[in-house]
Amino acid sequence: MPIIVENVSFSYARNTQLESMVLDRVSLNIEEGEFLVIMGEVGSGKSTLIKHFNGLLKPFSGKVTVDGHNAASVQARKLVGMLFQFPQQQLFGRTVFEDVAFAPSNFGISGQELRSKVSESLKLVGLDEKIASKSPFSLSNGHMRLVALAGIIAASPKYIVLDEPSTGLDPKGRTELFKALEQVLTGGITVVMITHNLHHVLPLATRMVFMERGNISFEGTLKEYFLSTPSQLPDIPLLMKELRRCGVDVDDGVFDVEEAFQEIMRIKRMGNAHE
Repeated sequence: MPIIVENVSFSYARNTQLESMVLDRVSLNIEEGEFLVIMGEVGSGKSTLIKHFNGLLKPFSGKVTVDGHNAASVQARKLVGMLFQFPQQQLFGRTVFEDVAFAPSNFGISGQELRSKVSESLKLVGLDEKIASKSPFSLSNGHMRLVALAGIIAASPKYIVLDEPSTGLDPKGRTELFKALEQVLTGGITVVMITHNLHHVLPLATRMVFMERGNISFEGTLKEYFLSTPSQLPDIPLLMKELRRCGVDVDDGVFDVEEAFQEIMRIKRMGNAHE
């Protein structure tokens, strides 16, 4: 069963002069196994929306369910792991092992089973289990983020929700993060990510949501998004649109480097055949 958002409205400082509507009757289904990307300008309601997925916020109208459970229930919270924009704020253990082991140990796992769980989670995000004895705060920003992700994975969630996870990472850190997320998807976990940068998620994303002023203004595949929007496009679809504008009969819904190369070679072969 999916995460179901039904006509959710939410405002901060409700019933005061400072009240402002952040979400206005938002509805959305998040299917199992997908990689959903949520985009939008600052203040569009993205972060507020995802905080409803595990009960951090509760709607004043509408409802959110996770596999049929109210999102604020204990059952639902066990299913949804949340990685915030600055995950070092989620780290608290003296060692990496303590951090990653926290959730499964609270679920009653101990001994060799717990050690194996920690080891498997670190391996899944691409970290050597030798760092388990180190302080998480002695690591680079990128590795701290991976440790936080490993701690979420160790809790065996069905859904992982990430809020701008690549913020502040250098290119190497971003590469490591998205490689880890690729492994997470292989394990069957559903991923929901807020991001302003589509370049790194293109190989992974299956669906796109764009938010404006507390509403969903677009929902569909990446190809549909690239065909519908005039701006905020990554380099490849922008190149294909420009080629088409210049009279080259390419498919401007292409967004992958390899697909773009094949499309350009197709046009070249057609041109050679007409000579």
